[in-house]
Amino acid sequence: MNALSNPDTPEVLCSITTAASIGDPSMDWRIAVQDTVQLGIKRFALFLTGLKPTERKNCYQLLLTHRLRHEFEIPFVHARSDMHPDEYRFLMHEFGTKRFNLHPVRKAELPEGGLPDDLRRLIYIENVGKLLESDLNGFAGICLDISHLEITRRVYPEYYPTLCAMIENHRVGANHVSAYQNEGKGDGRDDKHHYVSITEFDYLKAYPKEYFGRYVAIELTNPLSEQLAVKSLLENHLNLI
Repeated sequence: MNALSNPDTPEVLCSITTAASIGDPSMDWRIAVQDTVQLGIKRFALFLTGLKPTERKNCYQLLLTHRLRHEFEIPFVHARSDMHPDEYRFLMHEFGTKRFNLHPVRKAELPEGGLPDDLRRLIYIENVGKLLESDLNGFAGICLDISHLEITRRVYPEYYPTLCAMIENHRVGANHVSAYQNEGKGDGRDDKHHYVSITEFDYLKAYPKEYFGRYVAIELTNPLSEQLAVKSLLENHLNLI
């Protein structure tokens, strides 16, 4: 299956994030969990990127407590390579998680014993740096970060066709979407995890809807209330509304 025959209907998800790029504000994920009530958000993505094991336990406990007064699901999770298989199964059982992503495991080793095949079939590998064919071996496909794709197009033009060929030949199961300011200076790595203007998503117009998988997770540290405008923009781009 390739990206251009991807049968999945995308779902755009606001996200609770736990990491920020240098210079960007950090989201208080505890407050964000509470904000889902006021905003009526019952499905969202969770980025565990910045949480170590003890912090993740605290996060899970807060989510379990929060669920007692607000029903919700977390269909997509940005996992960490240090997560034990039991964590994946916990998220699937408690919060209905269907798909995960990881960075290439050659950059961050898996826990002792690795991950069983049934979990690997739910994990998509993110295009961090120069993605290799070997990075995808044994996993479900690609988690295509569109802002990383834009960086590749601008900074690594000699590699960009290779990545596009990989996208065509592997399943794109999920996406990350961040802001891209395109300031025209520096080295072209202008992606941001915090947006100021909705025009910072104009770069998305260059990419067809076939490049978007089942879950399109907004990777921003902006409050969930500000992510809703990006959600609407993406849904229009993908002809979902």
